[in-house]
Amino acid sequence: VLQIETLRTVAPFFNRSVKPPPATVFGLRIDGMQTISGTGIWLWRVSGAPEPLDAGGTKGSEGFRRKQSADMQVDAFVHQRYYPMIEANEFGGFFGRMRTLLATNLWMADRGGGAGGQPVHTLLPTTMLAFELRIRDDPNLPESLRAHTDEPLLHNVFGVRYAGGRFVRSGDPVFNADQLWCKVEFISEPETKWRNQQLVSYRFIEGVLEHEDPPAMVTINLWGEDVAIARLFKSGYYIGLLCPVVKPRTPGATVVAEYGDLTITFVTCSIRRQSEPAASQFSIAQNESGFLDYRRYAHRVQLCQCRKDMINLTLVARIVAVSDNLPYTDSDGTLDRYAVRIDDGSAVCDMTLWGELGRQAAGMLPGQLVLLFSLDTSEENGDVVLNGSVETGTQIYNISEMTSIPMSSALRSYSFLAALPPAANRYARVCIVAVEPVGEHIRDVRDRLAATALVHTACRRNVLRRDRPQFNGILEGPTDGFDFSCPSCSIDSLPNEDVTPVFAIRARIDDGTASLVVQVTPAAAADILRVSPSQLLELPDRREQQGVLTRPRGREVVVSITTFSEPLSIEREVRIDAVCESGDVGMPSASI
Repeated sequence: VLQIETLRTVAPFFNRSVKPPPATVFGLRIDGMQTISGTGIWLWRVSGAPEPLDAGGTKGSEGFRRKQSADMQVDAFVHQRYYPMIEANEFGGFFGRMRTLLATNLWMADRGGGAGGQPVHTLLPTTMLAFELRIRDDPNLPESLRAHTDEPLLHNVFGVRYAGGRFVRSGDPVFNADQLWCKVEFISEPETKWRNQQLVSYRFIEGVLEHEDPPAMVTINLWGEDVAIARLFKSGYYIGLLCPVVKPRTPGATVVAEYGDLTITFVTCSIRRQSEPAASQFSIAQNESGFLDYRRYAHRVQLCQCRKDMINLTLVARIVAVSDNLPYTDSDGTLDRYAVRIDDGSAVCDMTLWGELGRQAAGMLPGQLVLLFSLDTSEENGDVVLNGSVETGTQIYNISEMTSIPMSSALRSYSFLAALPPAANRYARVCIVAVEPVGEHIRDVRDRLAATALVHTACRRNVLRRDRPQFNGILEGPTDGFDFSCPSCSIDSLPNEDVTPVFAIRARIDDGTASLVVQVTPAAAADILRVSPSQLLELPDRREQQGVLTRPRGREVVVSITTFSEPLSIEREVRIDAVCESGDVGMPSASI
């Protein structure tokens, strides 16, 4: 989920002030191929590859920006590992079909020999790349690419073909070499292990060989610098390895392979079908009541696969919307109930959260990435609905607001503000240019800047004055002299101790590629301002309060950024959900 975005332009390599970190994943298109005169050294001429669904042409200003980015080109040295693909007849024409690839660990240098001593910028060779393969049956494939698909290679190299929504065996591969074609199920976090008496980086990928009968599991071990190749993949991708090191196995056992010195990688991104097949009822255990129990198969489920009578589901999704409290009353009493709509890229689904869990979810914001444990499903009016409560063991973690992730140098990489997608969760290293109050909420009489708002402590949503529900502004006197209500929680009269001030600010940030005005969550605002709302309100005059908003200017921070659109709106919103000082990166944190 915490996947690195794909940057589809080579422009950052020419930026004098901000260079892309080596961990950046690039989507590139091979526009040409040649050798350096008088040598046998191959070069690719590459540019930024458009998004797969934009390859047939884009519209509007966003499409124009992408088109211009893709037009910038640069030479790239070809690693000798890929020379056989260029020179062998078996791969004839492979690089002449609008070939695209994903790559990481890219560096640029001057290879020399430019006219008048001018530099000749060239990307250094990397083996951390995967060639993208296209399937004619993909309903989302643009018409312009349907003449450039890779069914022959899939058969010749891997012995598979795409049919009926999955890959099946097409016969024996033509190539006489070890190979693997699998669907990615799980990608581990990086760690270190002892190998050959040395402490080296390690990561593994678990997948399924769905074309085998019966399907078999595979574990791909990555060691040392090869761990970087995992940045190119996501759960649900299909990857093909040509010339991996495959260890012998007994029938029915898990296939174990290692990324080797000659391994060549291919990838097919998730193919979204108009109707996803149901999760297999033969591979998932059923409990004594007949429910499909996913306790041991958490990473295997997407929303599009959910059916009724599933239990112990673990999902990662983005918040679309959270309702106000919809209390449920029966003969046993009244129970708080909240409806939450989530989206994981495969489908949109509604979820009912009960009691304390619902009140926790009420404070979550559109676009935030959440991890949900131990959900179950039911059916209402023909639709599948997710359900969760504290009593059934359901837990919710707001990934977007975890400060431990921006503080970590291993759990995330940086994105550029200029390359933020319309809906995504990213991390960026930025400079704070300005902080300003929002000033659109009920606030304490001591707030001279309109930089705070009064909220209900339980749901973190804005309260209303009981005597003037339409009032939005500064109170005429101390907070404890007014009666408040919380429409979100359906509470008509709140005790004053349940009303608290939080920050209400926005900020302008800049990373050298773009300057954006962004919303800021109350918790992130406190980290930026380095004071609590109560401390701000205790300052005696406007000048001192304004100084609190001025001090963050010029500070470099790492931020968790969410981009989203409000329901029924096409305008993109950008929000900071968590923040840490750039100097704190790598320091321990307890918030994870």
